[in-house]
Amino acid sequence: MRARLPALIALTAVLFASMPASAQSYDVLIRNGRVLDGSGNPYFRADVGIRGDEIVAVGDLSGATADRIVDAAGKYVTPGFIALHEHIEPDILDGYGTLPNYTTQGFTTAVINTDGYNFGANEPLWPLQRERELLEAAGSALNLALLVPHGIIRNMVMGTAPEEVMRYATPAELDRMRALVRQGMEAGAFGLSTGLEYNPMRYSSEEEVRELAKEVAPYGGHFQAHMRSQGRYPKWQLPSHMDHPTQRHVTWMDAIMEVLTLGREAEIPVMIDHIHPKGPREWGMSKVTTQLIDEMWEAGHPVYLNMHSYEGYSAYVTLMPRWALIEGEVPGQSMADDFPPVEYGDLRANLRARLADPATREMIRRDAEYEMIRQGGAENLLITDFPDESLVGKTLAELSAERGETLFETAIWLQMNGFDRPGGVLWMAQAVGTEDIVEWMVQDYTAVTLDRGGDRPDIRDNPAVHPGQYGTSGRLIRGHVLERGTITLPHAIRSLTGLAAQVLRLPDRGRLAPGMKADVVVFDPETIRTDATYLDPFVFQEGMTHVLVNGEFVVDDGAPTEALPGQVLRRPGSKAAA
Repeated sequence: MRARLPALIALTAVLFASMPASAQSYDVLIRNGRVLDGSGNPYFRADVGIRGDEIVAVGDLSGATADRIVDAAGKYVTPGFIALHEHIEPDILDGYGTLPNYTTQGFTTAVINTDGYNFGANEPLWPLQRERELLEAAGSALNLALLVPHGIIRNMVMGTAPEEVMRYATPAELDRMRALVRQGMEAGAFGLSTGLEYNPMRYSSEEEVRELAKEVAPYGGHFQAHMRSQGRYPKWQLPSHMDHPTQRHVTWMDAIMEVLTLGREAEIPVMIDHIHPKGPREWGMSKVTTQLIDEMWEAGHPVYLNMHSYEGYSAYVTLMPRWALIEGEVPGQSMADDFPPVEYGDLRANLRARLADPATREMIRRDAEYEMIRQGGAENLLITDFPDESLVGKTLAELSAERGETLFETAIWLQMNGFDRPGGVLWMAQAVGTEDIVEWMVQDYTAVTLDRGGDRPDIRDNPAVHPGQYGTSGRLIRGHVLERGTITLPHAIRSLTGLAAQVLRLPDRGRLAPGMKADVVVFDPETIRTDATYLDPFVFQEGMTHVLVNGEFVVDDGAPTEALPGQVLRRPGSKAAA
């Protein structure tokens, strides 16, 4: 009987919707809207009746009554949007669970524990049941879908010190990690996440990752990856390090093939996170990538992508290689994320001393110029924070021309005169090619991510905040649908809703139909927009007039509310969900 219950509920709702209008009464009634149901089909005109946390009727409800009526004339009514790669755990656990930057964009569900981590405590949030309880106690405006974080379980098994994790796992360690993956999946996780450019996961073998992914398959979960490289080298490698015996040269295509091979051999759906090849050398790689993914689908192996539609990303780009900023012998690691940990001391004096040696200076120049290209080129490196605020908003190319010197000389000057930290300056690296954004956006397996955190008072002075934190869906709908016509509106809404629900195998979200949960968005196509920019990101999106999560308004008449109706979801079919 339990297996048939959703079908019976849906049938009952449809029959109820066909009753005389005078007999119908709802908690919320959305009238006169253009319904895009999340399937990718064109809109149809209908009313939507909500009772409790469910949609119970979609159709002509002109004679019905309700406690609250929303007039959606001229507006679109859609399922709530699903963000597939987010970092909002610490915001929720710190008491900022209303997440107005997400709700005003129409997002009602978010996938967390991405990049192989879960954030929000000085110690790992494990087991996942403990994280779930903490999140439920804190409260959230959004529904949350948890992943098993590869990095956390690797640290739990192998340790956190460099000498403990800068190696492949032993067979015994891999067995212990397998058991932790199973434990997380049995607690209701939706899949396994990894961040293969980050510590400690970048030291894992392909076999380790594949074997852990195989543990997810029997539970109906998926594998989700920040790939091992997003360019010519991984983000932690530079040309000067490539001859060192500890280095693994992993290109963009190597990283793509690792994920695709894993999906085929582990027999599990895979998702590539925030896909974007970095730097002009890689622009156009989307064409080859989509051909390979299409072949995977034709062979019966599902591969999904998620992306945002911005060319730029906030980055603590260090044009001067970090190895040139420390005292002592140059290490074999690039230290792109300060791992192993180092003490820089007087980094300006250290750099000055190394530049005095012609051979070392040439090595530094080669690394710096490589990094400039990887981050989009000098004309696409935008200064967003610097002690001399008059330079904010200028590009590296513009500043170099003003100073009448080479790009390398300007990079040295910025390090010597900037903040007392590696790089000396904060950049917005506009390193993603528009042609690649368009190529992936038009694919029917590409969903949406913000890859951001929540809105909270203590970030308002943070120049590293990305405009996508406040305007991703508006940029997609206004910029790529209504203005450029890159994709149709039904395609965009499906990528935000039905497709994302398919990835997560959510049976009751991502579609707007009777029997589905009442995660609903009403937006005005005339006013939807984002004014958030790289230099002024803290601008809330406009146009989402009403957003409901589980039947409660988290945006009402265009303004975010204080409601926290979100649920920490469990993977359908998990023991915890039974």
